[in-house]
Amino acid sequence: MIKKLNLFILLIFLIMFFYSISTASTAAYYQPDNYRKSLLEIRDVERSLNELNNNLLKAKSEFKIIPESDIETRLEKLNNLYQKQLQAYQNKEDQQVVDLAKKIINSSNQIKLKTIESKPAQMRGFWLDSGTYAKMGGRAGVQNFLDRAAASEFNVIFPETFYKGLSIIPDNNLFTQDPRFSSWEGDPLEILVEEAKKRNMEVHPWVWVFNENTSGKPGRILTENPDWANKNRKGEIVSYHNSSWLSPARNDVKNFLQRRYIYLVQNYDLDGINLDYIRFPEEYRGSFGYDQATVDKFKEEYNLDPFEIESGSSNFALWNKYRENLITEMVKETSEKLKEIDPELLISADVIPGREEARFRALQNWSLWLENGYLDFVLPMTYTENLFSELSSWIKEDRQLISKPLYAGISVFKLTSDQVIQQIEEINQINPNGLSLFAAAHLTEKDFQELAQGVFSTPAVLPHRDKEKSLKEIQDFILKRLKIIKESGKIENTDLIKIRSYLSRIIENKSKGELNFNSFIKNNNLNLSTEAEKVLKADFNYLQAILRLY
Repeated sequence: MIKKLNLFILLIFLIMFFYSISTASTAAYYQPDNYRKSLLEIRDVERSLNELNNNLLKAKSEFKIIPESDIETRLEKLNNLYQKQLQAYQNKEDQQVVDLAKKIINSSNQIKLKTIESKPAQMRGFWLDSGTYAKMGGRAGVQNFLDRAAASEFNVIFPETFYKGLSIIPDNNLFTQDPRFSSWEGDPLEILVEEAKKRNMEVHPWVWVFNENTSGKPGRILTENPDWANKNRKGEIVSYHNSSWLSPARNDVKNFLQRRYIYLVQNYDLDGINLDYIRFPEEYRGSFGYDQATVDKFKEEYNLDPFEIESGSSNFALWNKYRENLITEMVKETSEKLKEIDPELLISADVIPGREEARFRALQNWSLWLENGYLDFVLPMTYTENLFSELSSWIKEDRQLISKPLYAGISVFKLTSDQVIQQIEEINQINPNGLSLFAAAHLTEKDFQELAQGVFSTPAVLPHRDKEKSLKEIQDFILKRLKIIKESGKIENTDLIKIRSYLSRIIENKSKGELNFNSFIKNNNLNLSTEAEKVLKADFNYLQAILRLY
Protein backbone atom coordinates (compact mmCIF):
# COMPACT_ATOMS: atom_id res chain seq x y z
CA MET A 1 0.00 0.00 0.00
CA ILE A 2 2.84 2.38 0.95
CA LYS A 3 4.67 1.54 -2.28
CA LYS A 4 1.57 2.36 -4.33
CA LEU A 5 1.16 5.65 -2.47
CA ASN A 6 4.81 6.55 -3.06
CA LEU A 7 4.47 5.72 -6.76
CA PHE A 8 1.37 7.90 -6.98
CA ILE A 9 3.17 10.83 -5.33
CA LEU A 10 6.13 10.35 -7.65
CA LEU A 11 3.80 10.33 -10.67
CA ILE A 12 2.15 13.58 -9.58
CA PHE A 13 5.57 15.14 -9.03
CA LEU A 14 6.76 14.13 -12.51
CA ILE A 15 3.61 15.46 -14.16
CA MET A 16 4.01 18.80 -12.42
CA PHE A 17 7.71 18.89 -13.19
CA PHE A 18 7.31 18.39 -16.93
CA TYR A 19 4.26 20.67 -16.98
CA SER A 20 6.38 23.34 -15.31
CA ILE A 21 9.12 22.94 -17.90
CA SER A 22 6.63 23.46 -20.74
CA THR A 23 5.36 26.63 -19.06
CA ALA A 24 8.77 27.90 -18.04
CA SER A 25 9.87 28.36 -21.63
CA THR A 26 7.63 31.40 -22.03
CA ALA A 27 6.89 32.80 -18.57
CA ALA A 28 7.98 32.76 -14.95
CA TYR A 29 6.11 30.26 -12.82
CA TYR A 30 5.52 29.62 -9.17
CA GLN A 31 7.95 27.25 -7.38
CA PRO A 32 6.35 25.96 -4.16
CA ASP A 33 8.10 24.35 -1.24
CA ASN A 34 5.82 21.34 -1.58
CA TYR A 35 3.87 19.83 -4.45
CA ARG A 36 0.17 18.99 -4.38
CA LYS A 37 -2.24 18.13 -7.16
CA SER A 38 -3.81 21.61 -7.10
CA LEU A 39 -0.51 23.01 -8.39
CA LEU A 40 -1.68 21.87 -11.82
CA GLU A 41 -4.46 24.48 -11.57
CA ILE A 42 -1.83 27.15 -11.01
CA ARG A 43 0.10 25.94 -14.03
CA ASP A 44 -3.07 26.22 -16.15
CA VAL A 45 -3.52 29.80 -14.98
CA GLU A 46 0.11 30.66 -15.72
CA ARG A 47 -0.21 29.21 -19.19
CA SER A 48 -3.42 31.17 -19.85
CA LEU A 49 -2.02 34.47 -18.56
CA ASN A 50 1.16 33.93 -20.52
CA GLU A 51 -0.83 33.40 -23.72
CA LEU A 52 -2.90 36.51 -23.06
CA ASN A 53 0.21 38.57 -22.44
CA ASN A 54 1.82 37.25 -25.63
CA ASN A 55 -1.33 38.06 -27.62
CA LEU A 56 -1.29 41.60 -26.26
CA LEU A 57 2.40 42.05 -27.05
CA LYS A 58 1.84 40.73 -30.57
CA ALA A 59 -1.12 43.07 -31.08
CA LYS A 60 1.00 46.01 -29.93
CA SER A 61 3.87 45.03 -32.22
CA GLU A 62 1.40 44.95 -35.13
CA PHE A 63 -0.13 48.30 -34.11
CA LYS A 64 -3.57 46.71 -33.77
CA ILE A 65 -6.55 48.99 -33.17
CA ILE A 66 -7.78 47.42 -29.94
CA PRO A 67 -8.93 48.67 -26.49
CA GLU A 68 -5.37 48.43 -25.19
CA SER A 69 -5.90 50.37 -21.96
CA ASP A 70 -8.94 48.29 -21.00
CA ILE A 71 -7.05 45.06 -21.71
CA GLU A 72 -4.10 46.11 -19.56
CA THR A 73 -6.39 47.13 -16.68
CA ARG A 74 -8.18 43.79 -16.77
CA LEU A 75 -4.90 41.90 -17.11
CA GLU A 76 -3.62 43.61 -13.97
CA LYS A 77 -6.74 42.48 -12.09
CA LEU A 78 -6.14 38.91 -13.25
CA ASN A 79 -2.55 39.08 -12.04
CA ASN A 80 -3.87 40.15 -8.63
CA LEU A 81 -6.21 37.15 -8.62
CA TYR A 82 -3.25 34.97 -9.55
CA GLN A 83 -1.40 36.21 -6.46
CA LYS A 84 -4.46 35.32 -4.36
CA GLN A 85 -4.39 31.86 -5.90
CA LEU A 86 -0.73 31.42 -4.90
CA GLN A 87 -1.58 32.50 -1.37
CA ALA A 88 -4.44 30.01 -1.28
CA TYR A 89 -2.05 27.26 -2.35
CA GLN A 90 0.39 28.19 0.38
CA ASN A 91 -2.48 28.08 2.89
CA LYS A 92 -3.47 24.63 1.55
CA GLU A 93 -6.88 25.97 0.49
CA ASP A 94 -7.02 23.72 -2.56
CA GLN A 95 -10.68 24.30 -3.41
CA GLN A 96 -10.09 28.04 -3.59
CA VAL A 97 -7.11 27.36 -5.87
CA VAL A 98 -9.46 25.45 -8.20
CA ASP A 99 -12.20 28.10 -8.04
CA LEU A 100 -9.78 30.94 -8.76
CA ALA A 101 -8.29 29.00 -11.67
CA LYS A 102 -11.70 28.75 -13.35
CA LYS A 103 -12.38 32.44 -12.81
CA ILE A 104 -8.98 33.60 -14.06
CA ILE A 105 -8.92 31.34 -17.13
CA ASN A 106 -12.48 32.24 -18.17
CA SER A 107 -11.71 35.95 -17.86
CA SER A 108 -8.39 35.53 -19.63
CA ASN A 109 -10.05 33.79 -22.57
CA GLN A 110 -12.55 36.64 -22.88
CA ILE A 111 -9.84 39.29 -22.77
CA LYS A 112 -7.82 37.46 -25.44
CA LEU A 113 -10.68 38.08 -27.85
CA LYS A 114 -10.21 41.81 -27.37
CA THR A 115 -6.72 41.56 -28.84
CA ILE A 116 -8.35 40.74 -32.20
CA GLU A 117 -8.98 43.67 -34.52
CA SER A 118 -12.45 44.42 -35.91
CA LYS A 119 -12.88 45.76 -39.46
CA PRO A 120 -14.98 48.93 -40.06
CA ALA A 121 -16.45 48.12 -43.51
CA GLN A 122 -17.53 44.54 -44.01
CA MET A 123 -20.50 42.31 -44.70
CA ARG A 124 -21.17 40.06 -41.70
CA GLY A 125 -23.90 37.64 -42.60
CA PHE A 126 -25.33 34.29 -41.65
CA TRP A 127 -27.74 31.86 -43.24
CA LEU A 128 -30.82 31.38 -41.07
CA ASP A 129 -31.97 27.82 -41.71
CA SER A 130 -35.71 27.14 -41.62
CA GLY A 131 -35.41 24.64 -38.76
CA THR A 132 -33.78 27.15 -36.44
CA TYR A 133 -36.22 29.85 -37.50
CA ALA A 134 -39.27 27.64 -36.92
CA LYS A 135 -38.15 26.91 -33.35
CA MET A 136 -38.31 30.63 -32.52
CA GLY A 137 -42.08 30.21 -32.46
CA GLY A 138 -43.08 33.78 -33.25
CA ARG A 139 -42.18 37.44 -32.89
CA ALA A 140 -40.86 37.22 -29.32
CA GLY A 141 -38.46 34.45 -30.26
CA VAL A 142 -37.34 36.36 -33.35
CA GLN A 143 -36.70 39.47 -31.28
CA ASN A 144 -34.62 37.55 -28.78
CA PHE A 145 -32.54 35.88 -31.51
CA LEU A 146 -31.98 39.08 -33.48
CA ASP A 147 -30.95 40.92 -30.32
CA ARG A 148 -28.11 38.42 -29.95
CA ALA A 149 -27.19 38.72 -33.62
CA ALA A 150 -27.26 42.53 -33.48
CA ALA A 151 -25.11 42.53 -30.33
CA SER A 152 -22.56 40.55 -32.36
CA GLU A 153 -22.75 43.25 -35.08
CA PHE A 154 -24.13 41.03 -37.84
CA ASN A 155 -25.60 43.14 -40.63
CA VAL A 156 -27.10 40.67 -43.15
CA ILE A 157 -29.45 37.69 -42.74
CA PHE A 158 -30.10 35.05 -45.41
CA PRO A 159 -33.30 33.35 -44.17
CA GLU A 160 -34.17 30.04 -45.83
CA THR A 161 -37.49 31.00 -47.40
CA PHE A 162 -38.32 28.64 -50.29
CA TYR A 163 -37.00 25.07 -50.15
CA LYS A 164 -38.12 21.56 -51.11
CA GLY A 165 -41.39 22.94 -52.45
CA LEU A 166 -42.23 24.54 -49.09
CA SER A 167 -41.92 28.04 -47.68
CA ILE A 168 -41.91 29.87 -44.38
CA ILE A 169 -44.65 32.26 -45.54
CA PRO A 170 -48.39 31.49 -45.18
CA ASP A 171 -50.21 29.40 -47.78
CA ASN A 172 -51.33 31.09 -50.99
CA ASN A 173 -51.75 30.09 -54.63
CA LEU A 174 -47.96 29.92 -55.10
CA PHE A 175 -46.61 28.75 -51.75
CA THR A 176 -47.29 25.91 -49.35
CA GLN A 177 -46.23 26.79 -45.83
CA ASP A 178 -43.87 24.48 -43.99
CA PRO A 179 -46.01 22.85 -41.23
CA ARG A 180 -43.37 23.84 -38.66
CA PHE A 181 -44.59 27.45 -39.01
CA SER A 182 -48.32 26.73 -38.86
CA SER A 183 -48.66 27.81 -35.21
CA TRP A 184 -47.04 31.22 -35.76
CA GLU A 185 -49.15 34.33 -35.35
CA GLY A 186 -48.46 36.45 -38.41
CA ASP A 187 -46.24 36.00 -41.45
CA PRO A 188 -42.78 34.68 -40.41
CA LEU A 189 -40.97 36.49 -43.24
CA GLU A 190 -42.75 39.77 -42.60
CA ILE A 191 -41.91 39.52 -38.90
CA LEU A 192 -38.25 38.89 -39.68
CA VAL A 193 -38.05 41.83 -42.10
CA GLU A 194 -39.68 44.19 -39.61
CA GLU A 195 -37.50 43.16 -36.69
CA ALA A 196 -34.30 43.08 -38.74
CA LYS A 197 -34.83 46.63 -39.99
CA LYS A 198 -35.21 47.85 -36.41
CA ARG A 199 -31.69 46.53 -35.85
CA ASN A 200 -30.20 47.84 -39.12
CA MET A 201 -29.85 44.36 -40.56
CA GLU A 202 -30.55 43.51 -44.19
CA VAL A 203 -32.74 40.56 -45.19
CA HIS A 204 -31.95 38.55 -48.35
CA PRO A 205 -34.27 35.52 -48.58
CA TRP A 206 -32.34 32.36 -49.35
CA VAL A 207 -34.23 30.42 -52.03
CA TRP A 208 -33.52 27.03 -53.52
CA VAL A 209 -33.40 26.86 -57.30
CA PHE A 210 -32.85 23.54 -59.10
CA ASN A 211 -32.38 21.22 -56.11
CA GLU A 212 -35.83 20.15 -54.93
CA ASN A 213 -35.14 17.48 -52.29
CA THR A 214 -32.29 15.93 -50.32
CA SER A 215 -33.72 12.69 -48.96
CA GLY A 216 -32.81 10.28 -51.76
CA LYS A 217 -36.19 10.40 -53.49
CA PRO A 218 -38.34 12.89 -55.43
CA GLY A 219 -39.71 15.70 -53.31
CA ARG A 220 -42.94 17.65 -53.38
CA ILE A 221 -42.27 19.39 -56.72
CA LEU A 222 -41.20 16.29 -58.66
CA THR A 223 -43.94 14.17 -57.14
CA GLU A 224 -46.45 16.57 -58.66
CA ASN A 225 -44.42 17.13 -61.85
CA PRO A 226 -42.33 14.00 -62.58
CA ASP A 227 -41.45 15.19 -66.11
CA TRP A 228 -39.50 18.09 -64.62
CA ALA A 229 -36.71 15.87 -63.30
CA ASN A 230 -33.08 16.30 -64.28
CA LYS A 231 -31.50 12.90 -65.04
CA ASN A 232 -28.11 11.30 -65.52
CA ARG A 233 -27.12 9.04 -68.43
CA LYS A 234 -28.75 6.04 -66.75
CA GLY A 235 -32.04 7.87 -66.36
CA GLU A 236 -31.60 8.20 -62.59
CA ILE A 237 -32.89 11.34 -60.89
CA VAL A 238 -31.09 11.07 -57.53
CA SER A 239 -27.50 12.30 -57.38
CA TYR A 240 -24.80 10.75 -55.23
CA HIS A 241 -25.55 13.47 -52.66
CA ASN A 242 -29.04 11.92 -52.36
CA SER A 243 -30.64 15.00 -53.90
CA SER A 244 -33.11 15.27 -56.76
CA TRP A 245 -32.99 18.14 -59.22
CA LEU A 246 -35.16 20.06 -61.67
CA SER A 247 -34.27 20.39 -65.34
CA PRO A 248 -32.98 23.89 -66.23
CA ALA A 249 -33.90 23.29 -69.89
CA ARG A 250 -37.64 23.44 -69.23
CA ASN A 251 -39.41 26.78 -69.48
CA ASP A 252 -42.18 25.56 -67.20
CA VAL A 253 -39.60 24.83 -64.48
CA LYS A 254 -38.04 28.27 -64.81
CA ASN A 255 -41.44 29.94 -64.81
CA PHE A 256 -42.51 27.96 -61.73
CA LEU A 257 -39.46 29.13 -59.78
CA GLN A 258 -39.34 32.71 -61.04
CA ARG A 259 -43.00 33.37 -60.22
CA ARG A 260 -42.25 32.56 -56.60
CA TYR A 261 -39.17 34.76 -56.42
CA ILE A 262 -41.13 37.59 -58.05
CA TYR A 263 -43.89 37.21 -55.47
CA LEU A 264 -41.40 37.60 -52.64
CA VAL A 265 -39.91 40.77 -54.13
CA GLN A 266 -43.33 42.28 -54.86
CA ASN A 267 -44.83 41.57 -51.44
CA TYR A 268 -42.00 42.09 -48.96
CA ASP A 269 -39.59 44.94 -48.25
CA LEU A 270 -36.47 42.96 -49.11
CA ASP A 271 -32.86 43.99 -49.57
CA GLY A 272 -31.94 41.12 -51.84
CA ILE A 273 -32.53 37.56 -53.03
CA ASN A 274 -29.98 34.80 -52.39
CA LEU A 275 -30.03 31.99 -54.99
CA ASP A 276 -28.87 28.57 -53.85
CA TYR A 277 -28.38 25.38 -55.90
CA ILE A 278 -28.23 27.48 -59.06
CA ARG A 279 -26.24 24.81 -60.86
CA PHE A 280 -26.21 21.18 -61.91
CA PRO A 281 -25.72 18.46 -59.28
CA GLU A 282 -22.16 18.50 -57.99
CA GLU A 283 -21.03 15.49 -60.00
CA TYR A 284 -17.98 14.79 -62.17
CA ARG A 285 -18.10 17.02 -65.25
CA GLY A 286 -21.84 17.56 -65.08
CA SER A 287 -23.01 13.96 -65.36
CA PHE A 288 -26.63 15.15 -65.20
CA GLY A 289 -28.58 16.87 -67.97
CA TYR A 290 -29.73 13.77 -69.82
CA ASP A 291 -33.43 14.38 -69.29
CA GLN A 292 -35.62 14.47 -72.39
CA ALA A 293 -36.03 18.26 -72.52
CA THR A 294 -32.29 18.98 -72.30
CA VAL A 295 -31.35 16.28 -74.80
CA ASP A 296 -34.03 17.29 -77.32
CA LYS A 297 -33.05 20.97 -77.25
CA PHE A 298 -29.40 20.12 -77.74
CA LYS A 299 -30.22 17.79 -80.64
CA GLU A 300 -32.35 20.48 -82.25
CA GLU A 301 -29.63 23.12 -81.96
CA TYR A 302 -26.53 21.07 -82.80
CA ASN A 303 -27.85 17.94 -84.52
CA LEU A 304 -25.91 15.83 -82.02
CA ASP A 305 -27.07 13.15 -79.61
CA PRO A 306 -25.47 13.68 -76.14
CA PHE A 307 -25.65 9.94 -75.45
CA GLU A 308 -23.31 9.31 -78.38
CA ILE A 309 -20.74 11.99 -77.50
CA GLU A 310 -17.41 10.68 -76.21
CA SER A 311 -15.98 12.19 -73.05
CA GLY A 312 -13.04 14.50 -73.79
CA SER A 313 -14.02 15.17 -77.40
CA SER A 314 -14.70 18.61 -78.87
CA ASN A 315 -18.38 17.76 -78.98
CA PHE A 316 -18.27 16.90 -75.29
CA ALA A 317 -16.92 20.40 -74.62
CA LEU A 318 -19.82 21.75 -76.67
CA TRP A 319 -22.26 19.66 -74.63
CA ASN A 320 -20.80 21.00 -71.39
CA LYS A 321 -20.97 24.58 -72.63
CA TYR A 322 -24.58 24.10 -73.68
CA ARG A 323 -25.60 22.86 -70.25
CA GLU A 324 -23.57 25.57 -68.54
CA ASN A 325 -25.43 28.16 -70.60
CA LEU A 326 -28.77 26.79 -69.38
CA ILE A 327 -27.82 27.77 -65.84
CA THR A 328 -26.50 31.15 -66.98
CA GLU A 329 -29.77 31.86 -68.81
CA MET A 330 -31.72 31.16 -65.62
CA VAL A 331 -29.53 33.55 -63.63
CA LYS A 332 -29.79 36.26 -66.29
CA GLU A 333 -33.57 35.97 -66.70
CA THR A 334 -34.22 35.84 -62.97
CA SER A 335 -32.00 38.83 -62.28
CA GLU A 336 -33.61 40.92 -65.02
CA LYS A 337 -37.13 40.14 -63.87
CA LEU A 338 -36.41 40.90 -60.22
CA LYS A 339 -34.42 44.06 -60.96
CA GLU A 340 -37.28 45.31 -63.12
CA ILE A 341 -39.47 45.23 -60.01
CA ASP A 342 -36.83 46.68 -57.68
CA PRO A 343 -33.67 48.11 -59.29
CA GLU A 344 -32.05 48.43 -55.84
CA LEU A 345 -32.52 44.75 -55.05
CA LEU A 346 -29.26 42.84 -54.65
CA ILE A 347 -29.07 39.44 -56.34
CA SER A 348 -26.54 36.97 -54.95
CA ALA A 349 -25.76 33.29 -55.29
CA ASP A 350 -24.16 30.59 -53.16
CA VAL A 351 -21.50 29.06 -55.37
CA ILE A 352 -18.87 26.33 -55.58
CA PRO A 353 -15.53 27.89 -54.51
CA GLY A 354 -13.00 28.38 -57.27
CA ARG A 355 -14.17 29.83 -60.60
CA GLU A 356 -12.89 26.98 -62.75
CA GLU A 357 -13.70 24.34 -60.15
CA ALA A 358 -17.34 25.48 -60.17
CA ARG A 359 -17.52 25.13 -63.94
CA PHE A 360 -15.83 21.74 -63.87
CA ARG A 361 -17.88 20.22 -61.06
CA ALA A 362 -21.29 21.84 -61.47
CA LEU A 363 -21.33 23.75 -64.79
CA GLN A 364 -21.65 26.94 -62.76
CA ASN A 365 -19.98 29.91 -64.48
CA TRP A 366 -20.44 32.37 -61.64
CA SER A 367 -17.53 34.63 -62.58
CA LEU A 368 -19.34 35.36 -65.86
CA TRP A 369 -22.52 36.16 -63.93
CA LEU A 370 -20.65 38.77 -61.92
CA GLU A 371 -18.83 40.14 -64.95
CA ASN A 372 -22.08 40.58 -66.90
CA GLY A 373 -23.91 42.15 -63.96
CA TYR A 374 -26.42 39.35 -63.47
CA LEU A 375 -25.31 39.10 -59.83
CA ASP A 376 -24.28 41.77 -57.35
CA PHE A 377 -22.18 39.41 -55.25
CA VAL A 378 -21.45 35.74 -54.66
CA LEU A 379 -20.85 33.66 -51.57
CA PRO A 380 -18.37 30.86 -52.33
CA MET A 381 -19.11 27.93 -50.04
CA THR A 382 -15.57 27.69 -48.66
CA TYR A 383 -16.58 25.06 -46.14
CA THR A 384 -13.33 23.63 -44.85
CA GLU A 385 -11.38 22.86 -41.72
CA ASN A 386 -8.13 23.35 -43.63
CA LEU A 387 -7.48 26.97 -42.79
CA PHE A 388 -4.21 27.79 -44.47
CA SER A 389 -4.45 25.97 -47.79
CA GLU A 390 -7.95 25.52 -49.18
CA LEU A 391 -9.47 28.69 -47.72
CA SER A 392 -6.55 30.89 -48.71
CA SER A 393 -6.14 29.49 -52.21
CA TRP A 394 -9.86 29.60 -53.01
CA ILE A 395 -10.31 33.21 -51.96
CA LYS A 396 -6.93 34.59 -53.02
CA GLU A 397 -7.08 33.20 -56.55
CA ASP A 398 -10.63 34.39 -57.19
CA ARG A 399 -10.10 37.74 -55.48
CA GLN A 400 -7.24 38.66 -57.83
CA LEU A 401 -9.44 38.42 -60.91
CA ILE A 402 -12.86 39.46 -59.63
CA SER A 403 -13.73 43.02 -58.67
CA LYS A 404 -17.31 42.59 -57.50
CA PRO A 405 -18.05 41.56 -53.90
CA LEU A 406 -17.05 38.05 -53.01
CA TYR A 407 -18.02 37.02 -49.48
CA ALA A 408 -16.60 33.76 -48.18
CA GLY A 409 -18.93 31.24 -46.59
CA ILE A 410 -17.65 29.66 -43.37
CA SER A 411 -18.91 26.24 -42.26
CA VAL A 412 -19.68 26.74 -38.59
CA PHE A 413 -20.92 23.15 -38.39
CA LYS A 414 -17.40 21.86 -39.09
CA LEU A 415 -15.59 24.09 -36.62
CA THR A 416 -15.11 24.84 -32.95
CA SER A 417 -15.72 28.39 -31.71
CA ASP A 418 -11.97 29.03 -31.74
CA GLN A 419 -11.68 27.76 -35.31
CA VAL A 420 -14.52 30.03 -36.43
CA ILE A 421 -12.61 33.02 -35.07
CA GLN A 422 -9.39 31.80 -36.73
CA GLN A 423 -11.08 31.49 -40.11
CA ILE A 424 -12.61 34.95 -39.84
CA GLU A 425 -9.19 36.36 -38.96
CA GLU A 426 -7.70 34.61 -41.99
CA ILE A 427 -10.44 35.95 -44.26
CA ASN A 428 -9.84 39.43 -42.83
CA GLN A 429 -6.29 39.13 -44.11
CA ILE A 430 -7.09 37.94 -47.63
CA ASN A 431 -10.63 39.23 -48.30
CA PRO A 432 -11.61 41.72 -45.58
CA ASN A 433 -14.76 43.01 -47.28
CA GLY A 434 -16.96 40.29 -45.80
CA LEU A 435 -18.17 36.78 -45.05
CA SER A 436 -21.20 34.74 -44.06
CA LEU A 437 -21.58 31.90 -41.55
CA PHE A 438 -23.39 28.65 -42.30
CA ALA A 439 -25.64 28.33 -40.48
CA ALA A 440 -27.67 29.65 -37.54
CA ALA A 441 -28.40 26.08 -36.43
CA HIS A 442 -24.73 25.69 -35.51
CA LEU A 443 -24.13 29.10 -33.93
CA THR A 444 -23.93 28.68 -30.17
CA GLU A 445 -24.31 31.27 -27.45
CA LYS A 446 -20.54 31.05 -27.04
CA ASP A 447 -20.08 31.86 -30.75
CA PHE A 448 -22.24 34.98 -30.49
CA GLN A 449 -20.44 36.15 -27.35
CA GLU A 450 -16.95 35.57 -28.72
CA LEU A 451 -17.73 37.32 -32.00
CA ALA A 452 -19.12 40.31 -30.09
CA GLN A 453 -16.05 40.53 -27.87
CA GLY A 454 -13.47 40.24 -30.62
CA VAL A 455 -13.52 40.11 -34.39
CA PHE A 456 -17.03 41.68 -34.62
CA SER A 457 -16.65 43.98 -31.61
CA THR A 458 -17.35 47.18 -33.56
CA PRO A 459 -20.12 47.99 -36.08
CA ALA A 460 -19.33 47.56 -39.77
CA VAL A 461 -20.69 49.43 -42.78
CA LEU A 462 -21.94 47.26 -45.65
CA PRO A 463 -19.50 47.92 -48.53
CA HIS A 464 -22.01 47.06 -51.26
CA ARG A 465 -24.60 49.48 -49.83
CA ASP A 466 -22.80 52.65 -48.77
CA LYS A 467 -19.72 53.56 -50.77
CA GLU A 468 -19.10 56.97 -49.21
CA LYS A 469 -19.43 55.79 -45.64
CA SER A 470 -17.37 52.66 -46.26
CA LEU A 471 -14.47 54.67 -47.63
CA LYS A 472 -14.73 57.22 -44.82
CA GLU A 473 -14.67 54.46 -42.19
CA ILE A 474 -11.59 52.87 -43.73
CA GLN A 475 -9.88 56.26 -43.96
CA ASP A 476 -10.51 56.83 -40.25
CA PHE A 477 -9.30 53.30 -39.55
CA ILE A 478 -5.98 53.91 -41.32
CA LEU A 479 -5.57 57.29 -39.60
CA LYS A 480 -5.98 55.56 -36.24
CA ARG A 481 -3.32 53.09 -37.28
CA LEU A 482 -0.95 55.90 -38.23
CA LYS A 483 -1.54 57.53 -34.85
CA ILE A 484 -0.60 54.30 -33.06
CA ILE A 485 2.52 53.90 -35.21
CA LYS A 486 3.47 57.51 -34.52
CA GLU A 487 3.03 57.09 -30.76
CA SER A 488 5.27 54.03 -30.87
CA GLY A 489 8.02 56.05 -32.56
CA LYS A 490 8.06 53.88 -35.68
CA ILE A 491 7.42 56.63 -38.24
CA GLU A 492 8.90 60.06 -38.92
CA ASN A 493 6.70 63.15 -39.11
CA THR A 494 7.55 63.84 -42.74
CA ASP A 495 6.57 60.30 -43.74
CA LEU A 496 3.40 60.51 -41.67
CA ILE A 497 2.34 63.69 -43.48
CA LYS A 498 3.05 62.12 -46.88
CA ILE A 499 0.95 59.03 -46.12
CA ARG A 500 -1.95 61.08 -44.76
CA SER A 501 -1.92 63.25 -47.88
CA TYR A 502 -1.77 60.18 -50.12
CA LEU A 503 -4.69 58.61 -48.25
CA SER A 504 -6.80 61.77 -48.54
CA ARG A 505 -6.13 61.94 -52.27
CA ILE A 506 -7.20 58.33 -52.77
CA ILE A 507 -10.42 58.83 -50.81
CA GLU A 508 -11.28 62.12 -52.52
CA ASN A 509 -10.67 60.76 -56.02
CA LYS A 510 -12.03 57.29 -55.22
CA SER A 511 -9.36 56.07 -57.59
CA LYS A 512 -8.38 52.43 -57.36
CA GLY A 513 -5.98 52.90 -60.27
CA GLU A 514 -3.97 55.43 -58.30
CA LEU A 515 -3.64 53.13 -55.29
CA ASN A 516 -0.28 51.39 -55.33
CA PHE A 517 1.17 51.68 -51.86
CA ASN A 518 4.32 49.73 -52.71
CA SER A 519 5.22 52.21 -55.44
CA PHE A 520 4.28 55.10 -53.18
CA ILE A 521 6.75 53.91 -50.52
CA LYS A 522 9.52 53.53 -53.07
CA ASN A 523 8.88 56.79 -54.94
CA ASN A 524 8.74 58.84 -51.74
CA ASN A 525 11.70 57.16 -50.01
CA LEU A 526 9.65 56.44 -46.90
CA ASN A 527 11.66 55.31 -43.91
CA LEU A 528 9.23 52.86 -42.28
CA SER A 529 10.03 50.07 -39.87
CA THR A 530 9.42 46.57 -41.20
CA GLU A 531 6.43 46.14 -38.90
CA ALA A 532 4.87 49.49 -39.83
CA GLU A 533 5.33 48.90 -43.55
CA LYS A 534 3.72 45.46 -43.32
CA VAL A 535 0.59 46.61 -41.50
CA LEU A 536 0.14 49.71 -43.66
CA LYS A 537 0.42 47.64 -46.83
CA ALA A 538 -2.35 45.41 -45.48
CA ASP A 539 -4.51 48.46 -44.70
CA PHE A 540 -4.11 49.95 -48.16
CA ASN A 541 -4.82 46.53 -49.69
CA TYR A 542 -8.04 46.55 -47.66
CA LEU A 543 -8.87 50.00 -49.03
CA GLN A 544 -8.10 48.80 -52.55
CA ALA A 545 -10.34 45.75 -52.09
CA ILE A 546 -13.24 48.03 -51.19
CA LEU A 547 -12.51 50.48 -54.01
CA ARG A 548 -12.54 47.61 -56.51
CA LEU A 549 -16.18 46.95 -55.65
CA TYR A 550 -17.29 50.22 -57.23
